Amino acid sequence: MVRWTKHADPHQKYGAKYTWGDRNIELPEQAIISVTRGENFSLVKLMINGVINEFVKKQLIRNQKLLYAELTGQLEGGIGQTVTVWRSGTDMNHFRTNGAHKFAKRFFSWVFYSGGVQAYFLTWKITGCIPDEQEIEHMIRTYGRHFDGGRLVRPTGQPPDSK
Repeated sequence: MVRWTKHADPHQKYGAKYTWGDRNIELPEQAIISVTRGENFSLVKLMINGVINEFVKKQLIRNQKLLYAELTGQLEGGIGQTVTVWRSGTDMNHFRTNGAHKFAKRFFSWVFYSGGVQAYFLTWKITGCIPDEQEIEHMIRTYGRHFDGGRLVRPTGQPPDSK
């Protein structure tokens, strides 16, 4: 049985990553990766984001279409990031629009869309292997839909490998 594994950040006393699944899996042809990133969360928003993630984590692991998941939180910088890898875009969309995730989007959107929060959202097709942390951060900052305090700064762009 696959379980969530906590990986403490040796460089940040109050930072950790939780992973579910095997990062080194063979990806199906239609696999997609979806990344949600928030920066500059206040302590209260970071705590609320963490509580919401606990509910979403339970829903994630019940989904047979999920291949891999990674949730990262860092107190310094107020960062929260979720990375999920799915068999297909249809599978991810079904998860996003149902259950705990739908509830979280509806009732806690102010966490991502208010104050000085920088929010990024991006989903793209991946082949071969799951990108490393640096590539994921590059992709979301370069191509992700970007909101600054709830104001759309940039719409989603298309990563070059997702044609």
